Amino acid sequence: MQKSELEDLSEKKDYLMNILLVDDEPEYLFLLSHYLADHGNKVFTAEHGEAGLKILDQASVDIIISDVYMPVMDGFKFHKTVRATPKFAKIPFLFVSGFDDEYTVSAVKSSKLDGFCRKARPMNELNEWIVYLSTPPEKRSAQRPGQQSTFKDKSRDRDRSLNSRR
Repeated sequence: MQKSELEDLSEKKDYLMNILLVDDEPEYLFLLSHYLADHGNKVFTAEHGEAGLKILDQASVDIIISDVYMPVMDGFKFHKTVRATPKFAKIPFLFVSGFDDEYTVSAVKSSKLDGFCRKARPMNELNEWIVYLSTPPEKRSAQRPGQQSTFKDKSRDRDRSLNSRR
């Protein structure tokens, strides 16, 4: 991001949210930043955690969306640094990754300020995470985005074959 682009970043203007998007995949940065901007948000982009920290020092950010595995400073180190810095510690943080293995997901299991969304998921799930994490914890639904409901859909158990009389 150019110095001129960072001028007056702390002003909210007419945007819904100021979002910091951190990812080392240029195509993903391009697509997601345009998607979020098209939905009324101001989006700042960085290619790794170290660049993300520089933007945080200069801009007011409402939520951070970060990849996990990146060069220079990965998402885990970036997250740890954000949480250890008092002025950034309460910013909601959404990890996005193409991987959803136990190690990757374990970083956000119990935090009220953090979430995880797999990159291959539909965009509406990403939107649900953004809304969920930006809502004060006491006003949130008990169910986190992307979790299966405990209500069992009985129609799934029906025999759907052509010969079925159910």
